[in-house]
Amino acid sequence: MGAVAIWSMHFIGNRAINMDKGQGGLQIAYNPAFTAGSFFLPICVVGIAFYLFTVSENVSIWGTLLGGLTTGLAICGMHYMGQGGIANYTPTYDWRYIIGSAITAVIAATLALGVFFHFKFTWTDTWWKRMSCAYLLAAGVSGMHWIATVGTSYRFKSSLPANELGLSREATVIVTLCLAIGCCVTIIVFAAIGQRSRQRSADRAQQVVLACAIFDPDGRLMVTPEGVLPCRKITNSYMERSLDDVFSIEHPVFCWIFRASRCWTGVTDLIPGMRNHLRTTKYVTNSCPGTGDKRKNSIGEEVEDYSQAFKELFCVAAYDLATTIQVPLEKLGVLYEDIMSTGTLKKHTRANAFHHASLVTRAIDIEKDTREAIISGKGQLLFVVRDTTKLGADHLQAAGFRFAIVPNIIDHLARSIQVTPAELCPLLDSMRNYSTQNRILEPGVHLACFALRPLFQRGFDVLVCCDAKNLLPTVSLPVALLERWHIDFICRLDDWTVAACLELLRKGSELGGSEEQEFAAQLYDGLIALAQKIENPFFLDARLTARPLRAPCRSASSTAPPGQAMIIAFRVITDVHQTRTLNQQVEFTSSRFLLCQQHVYPNAPDHAIFARRIHREFALLNQPKEQSTTDSRGSMANPGINFFHRKQSAHNAAEWNTNYSKRDAPNSIRNDNSSEKSLVEAAGTPYGGIHVSNEISVDFSEVRRDDRSPDIEMVNLGVHSEASVAPLELESFVDELMGLTIGERRLQR
Repeated sequence: MGAVAIWSMHFIGNRAINMDKGQGGLQIAYNPAFTAGSFFLPICVVGIAFYLFTVSENVSIWGTLLGGLTTGLAICGMHYMGQGGIANYTPTYDWRYIIGSAITAVIAATLALGVFFHFKFTWTDTWWKRMSCAYLLAAGVSGMHWIATVGTSYRFKSSLPANELGLSREATVIVTLCLAIGCCVTIIVFAAIGQRSRQRSADRAQQVVLACAIFDPDGRLMVTPEGVLPCRKITNSYMERSLDDVFSIEHPVFCWIFRASRCWTGVTDLIPGMRNHLRTTKYVTNSCPGTGDKRKNSIGEEVEDYSQAFKELFCVAAYDLATTIQVPLEKLGVLYEDIMSTGTLKKHTRANAFHHASLVTRAIDIEKDTREAIISGKGQLLFVVRDTTKLGADHLQAAGFRFAIVPNIIDHLARSIQVTPAELCPLLDSMRNYSTQNRILEPGVHLACFALRPLFQRGFDVLVCCDAKNLLPTVSLPVALLERWHIDFICRLDDWTVAACLELLRKGSELGGSEEQEFAAQLYDGLIALAQKIENPFFLDARLTARPLRAPCRSASSTAPPGQAMIIAFRVITDVHQTRTLNQQVEFTSSRFLLCQQHVYPNAPDHAIFARRIHREFALLNQPKEQSTTDSRGSMANPGINFFHRKQSAHNAAEWNTNYSKRDAPNSIRNDNSSEKSLVEAAGTPYGGIHVSNEISVDFSEVRRDDRSPDIEMVNLGVHSEASVAPLELESFVDELMGLTIGERRLQR
């Protein structure tokens, strides 16, 4: 702007001034020193003005006024400095025109740049808005120049020799034209770079990508300076074994990475090994869904275990994303509970036509699933979400990121991932609530509905709350704790349907003492409230599970493990054609994913167990493929066994037992005199394994023979072997209800 819009315009405009009808030798000539000085003046001052416009995240009134004033003074200063460089004339100025030109420049610069940066900060700077600001600024600069020119008189000094005339009008025009052409070329280059960036965004819309959604205390979303979410590609696309092996929230790999995002501390030190393993195996970069088991890497070799490779790709992408936003991996956030299909913009015309043609059959969930399959995109977007404090937001802004109000950024953000704003906006609102709410039951006693919806060849879906998909539909009872007589009363209704229970509980006066009558009234009110929440007749056929179940609930402290609430559940299996969404409060979701979510509550002991599982699965990636260790007898040890260093201690004999789950065990040095070899073999179950350790204890003692110096003698104290079962994850109440409900159906058959 300073070089072309101001400096070049001045000298092109002065070219239009003809002295004495264009007579040669009387035309304006310029001093090179002043001309060069007037070139750098607007560049420096306008740079300061642009900083004033962008010093705050939003366009402020004072920043706009100060930036506009600085820009206007830069325009005027450049004009009069350029006039001062006239070599053969002495300009004289009318002060009224000086003031008028200054006012024109300041007002035009304030309006043009203020509006431009407002559009830029709100990501609404479409091309015609930018063009309008450019026209306004150009009119201001040109208007200022000609107002000042009208109020200028030129007094001829004298005819100077040709070598003292300096730059002629033609020379300055040539310089400005070259400068303008150079700036145009630069703009074209930057436009090409911007187009390449947009093309990368379009390419990412066809890939499996991990994006980061961070919300500040005011609900604003963190974006890059380009107005997009920070993201990293995981892979080109997930390669399914078959058409049924679709990567969704019920996929075992998604459940694994969902839990891993809640246990980053167990993943961080494995990242180097994962990265090396992916590099040595030339990790998968291309895929073709529906091609059977032919999962190939970048050089065409088949991948033995693509699930493990995808887990590694996800963890490495998450680590790189955390590095990009300059936070530790532990503070990156947790994986959101849904996957977004991207690259759907080109399909919406066809999808809308199909949608209008199928309005009559909207209630049939099978056809609803068909519609979703047709409009699904080519790419998938996974989100890690979290909220941040004001101090954390300041740190991220210092790193170059910005926080924007979602309505201001939604259109630009939707275009970058090739979806419609109508698809993205509800998802961002849900993610904001997901990052700020700790969705868990409150302590106490709850009535719950456990409803299963059968799927064709795919197991069951479970009824959950729409705003908390880890929770069953529940209603709280005004009872703090179930006593023995409460349980005896419930057992009388065991395996009764809701309709039968309501019929009995309605006759509260016939149920015994006052306490039982009060409890019956509470159960009746709770069942009515739960029925109103579900709003579907199948609930009346649900049967009572008399044995109260223990479910995780909110703990008294933010650092304590979850507490335990009591659940009185009614179980039912619905019709296969039941719709997925019943109302705005409840819907069906994947049973596998619901089971996964029962193990991810904050501070739950399952996190430590899962971290050990991760290490048993990936720790060997940090070790060379071939290990050989020679024992003291010269024989080669089993390559699967790690031999530890021999230790020294002041004690004559000591025992050392170590757990393989300690990451530093192979390299640690302890003050004892025993050596150990440890072997860990993971069992073929996802919940744990068997730990086997062999310990060889050796005693060191001094032995004196005659008058010679004492010798060191080693005495073998034998071999001690120990085996133990690794900790297992406890069965959740959802597992118990699933077993009861499905088992009952099998008995009926």
